Amino acid sequence: MKLNKKAIIGITLACVLAVAAIFVMAGDREEKQKETVYQNLERFGAVLDKILNYYVDDIDSDKLIKSAINGMLDQLDEHSVYMDSYEYDNLMIDTKGEFGGLGITLGELEGFPTVISTIEDTPAYRVGIQGGDKIVQIEGVSTHNWKSEEAVTKLRGREGTQVAITIAREGLPDSLHYSITREIIRVPSITYSADLDGVGYIRLARFAERTARDLEGVIRDLEKQNVKGLIIDLRSNPGGLLESAREVSELFLDKDKLIVYTESRIPTHNLKYYSRSNKVYDDVPIVVLVNGTSASASEIVAGALQDWDRAVIVGQTSFGKGSVQTVFNIGKDALKLTTAKYFTPSGRCIHKDRPRNEEELISEDLPVPADTATANTGEPHKEYRTAGGRIVYGGGGITPDWQIELPKFTDLQRDLELRSMFFNFAVHYTAHHKVADDFKVTDAVLAEFRSYSGENKYAIKDSLWTPENVDYIQTAIKREVFRKLMQTKGAYLATLPKDEEVNAVLEMFRAAPTLQQMFAYVNEQSKKAVAAERLEHPKNPGAMKKAGARTK
Repeated sequence: MKLNKKAIIGITLACVLAVAAIFVMAGDREEKQKETVYQNLERFGAVLDKILNYYVDDIDSDKLIKSAINGMLDQLDEHSVYMDSYEYDNLMIDTKGEFGGLGITLGELEGFPTVISTIEDTPAYRVGIQGGDKIVQIEGVSTHNWKSEEAVTKLRGREGTQVAITIAREGLPDSLHYSITREIIRVPSITYSADLDGVGYIRLARFAERTARDLEGVIRDLEKQNVKGLIIDLRSNPGGLLESAREVSELFLDKDKLIVYTESRIPTHNLKYYSRSNKVYDDVPIVVLVNGTSASASEIVAGALQDWDRAVIVGQTSFGKGSVQTVFNIGKDALKLTTAKYFTPSGRCIHKDRPRNEEELISEDLPVPADTATANTGEPHKEYRTAGGRIVYGGGGITPDWQIELPKFTDLQRDLELRSMFFNFAVHYTAHHKVADDFKVTDAVLAEFRSYSGENKYAIKDSLWTPENVDYIQTAIKREVFRKLMQTKGAYLATLPKDEEVNAVLEMFRAAPTLQQMFAYVNEQSKKAVAAERLEHPKNPGAMKKAGARTK
């Protein structure tokens, strides 16, 4: 594809004008740097001209420009990205927590977009679409080999419009045909809540525009049940809106308390965020659960409540995504650029710097241990003080008051999860068996699972059929069967009774019913862990984690 000289000059001139605008803001001190940038842009325009006009094959100029942009962003942090219109629209959906669609969570199975679950009281839920249903056609077009993202694009649309889909369901000989009217789908921030032995449990999965309002409503409902404490589960919560984090934090803080502040390269852009609400839920103690994939807004909330001594933080050190991204519209696309970093009220930098190519995995089923992320803050485990004088630690992320070390996945467990074997088996099993709410994973169910796994090219060796793996497999099968029966609620009903951290926190509530007693309790647990580490490493004290020993 050839571009004339006017087009090349236009592209280069647009870049020059953009850079000029930046340097006008920066002032005369950047004069020398500005001159260098202009020279480099001229070089870029010249190279682009030669490639587009003389390269041996036709070149897609859009792809070439986007590759150049991405190459430039590769020199920055992993959160600075260029987004096309589809990616930008998805970002806005995550931000608002709503979109026009059917209410389906999609994955991929055997070459087709496949329903993982439906959101309650949505069009898909009401017409009876189930987890495991394969969407084989959309508007009469085969979806074979479609990525789930492509199906999502076709299924979403303006409220009130219709979309025709064809479903293949295991156990049924014929396909199912639906014409479904799209509605505004509100993605729930709170995916589960319950009274666990007199303690309110709230699973907060994301921070969107309505999160604080939804959380306040759930807390009021739990208050009516006279709960003696709250567990706010932020594990594997990737974050969301800063304003939502502020609103959630101020539910538990007095007015005018600092929640978080930012520091950027431009001092006039530094900001401080304070609580504004007069409504404070401080009648019962609060525990916040975090893990290695709790990030961003999750860390702001956990850090603020920890620094003001309003909650006990339990789990593993959080991810350390403490950077501020500003979104700049670039035509229909957008640039998401890191412009500042977050600090907790005590002065701790939340952010951990990472190599750009380090993979981030946010998954409820397969969390990444916090210690796989390399901190590079220059102040590992520096001590800070909370409002009440307790020691907390810097070094990136939020270090819990009580660190609980969970058993690592075995190779078998990880392989089965990554192959979606439990989900696939649940779809198969419920298609051929009548399953009730009192479903139990018996020896017969385990034998059928093992046979199913072998038929699907993953034979489980006798040497791997250990009590540890069998116990995990039982829970995972129950999780997916219950998810099939009762959506997300079912998954929590199946897994919470065996959740080690939740059970440890419930035991703490029984032993230490007030917040001050809990601080003493977790301090004692840490001392016991230090003593155990010393016994385990008598000649290597450096093996102990300075920032709080871990309870196993």
